[in-house]
Amino acid sequence: MTSQNDLIFLGDSLTAFHDWSAFGQHRNAGIAGDTTDGILYRLHHTLDKKPKTLVLMIGINDLLQHQEIDTIKENYKKILEKVETIDKVVILSLLPVQTVPQRDRINEQIIRLNHFLKRACHAKCFDYVDVYSHVVDKEGGIKKELTTDGVHLTAPAYTIWERQLMALLH
Repeated sequence: MTSQNDLIFLGDSLTAFHDWSAFGQHRNAGIAGDTTDGILYRLHHTLDKKPKTLVLMIGINDLLQHQEIDTIKENYKKILEKVETIDKVVILSLLPVQTVPQRDRINEQIIRLNHFLKRACHAKCFDYVDVYSHVVDKEGGIKKELTTDGVHLTAPAYTIWERQLMALLH
């Protein structure tokens, strides 16, 4: 029998603001405003629950708060090391932004971080899910119809995200 703790969604407001019930019993451990530092600080609470599957998307708030990309990568390395005991780890690409200050610089950093995450997941035998390529517009931002404010997502964006996860989690 599966428990609510068998599947945990971990992340920031992009995770917290969605109803993940399409995936059955789960725990939504998303916290609005969270960063990679925040995940590192509270990750032991998630690990104590001994999840079988962890789905993680984190990092956009780090970039919006002008965190150095090398610091974000180092935090991710520590996070990925700590979650190695979980049976199935799914890391999601960061999503592009629109209508935010320094949009182009942030979107360039997102591309760099996504390349890093893809390589890191491959090295650890974790699943990497590229949601980015399904939501990016031709200018490199998130498609306008998929965002409410340039960062947060609309229902159609979550449908795309769920579709990318379904094959892995069902």
